[in-house]
Order: sequence, then structure tokens, then C-alpha cells
Amino acid sequence: MKWILPVLLILAACNQDNLSPESALKSYMDGRMGTIVTRDFILERVTGKMKQSFENMDDEEFKKASDMTNIKKESFKILSKSCQEKKCFLTYSVAYQTKAEEKTTFATEVKKIAEVVNEGGKWLISDVSNIKTYHEALEPINPLE
Repeated sequence: MKWILPVLLILAACNQDNLSPESALKSYMDGRMGTIVTRDFILERVTGKMKQSFENMDDEEFKKASDMTNIKKESFKILSKSCQEKKCFLTYSVAYQTKAEEKTTFATEVKKIAEVVNEGGKWLISDVSNIKTYHEALEPINPLE
């Protein structure tokens, strides 16, 4: 009987992923950075244009798009939020490092706008557009390689 409360708290914490637009976006970003994700992982978190584009990818294209093992996330910040009924626009920034052969080669910061919609009580990412991207090379770039 004394185990029921801790188990319920753990279950409640695990199901927080898509209860708000911010948590849906954070869950998606945290799950992708530094790993290879499955098609199901992505399709469970997206809708609209994004879902259509991932569904239309062949296996080879998807493998390239989903492999983020060389990426290490440094920071994730939601900068602003604008919501109307069941649709929100979140402006966010992500800073990450790209590694090649155990060496960090680039430091990158991107600023984007995500359109997140509520479908059936679950917040899903519908579209993402780029605002700005900044790359800093941490070693000389050889364009011939």
C-alpha cells in the first residue's frame, strides 16, 4: 500500500511530455540530440507538414535525418510563446556542438519558430521555420575535404 503513491507520482511524471506546447517541444529536442531516433519516435510527436515529410522519406533519407549521434546539446531556451486556442507559436534557440572523430569541430546556435497544435489533448509539432543560424568553426575548414 505504501508503494502506490510513489508509483503514481512516477507514472504522472513520465506522462508530462505533451501536456503543454513547451514540454512537447522540449521532449522532442531532448529525445533527438545525441542519438539515432526511430521513425515512430518522430511520428508520435509531429503532425501536419512535418509528419507528411517524415512519412514520405525513404529509409535511407530517414536514416540520415535521424542520426544525430555527433551532436551534443549545450542549451535549449524557449524565448517567446504566442497561443490562440489550440495553436501556439514558440520561438526558441538551441545551442549545440558538432563532433567529428571525438573532436568538437563546430559550435552552432539556431533560432527557430515552431508551430505546435493540440490534437486530441496532445501537443504536436506541426511546422518549424528557421530564423537565424550561427556556426563557429573551432578549427580551420578545408573546403577540399
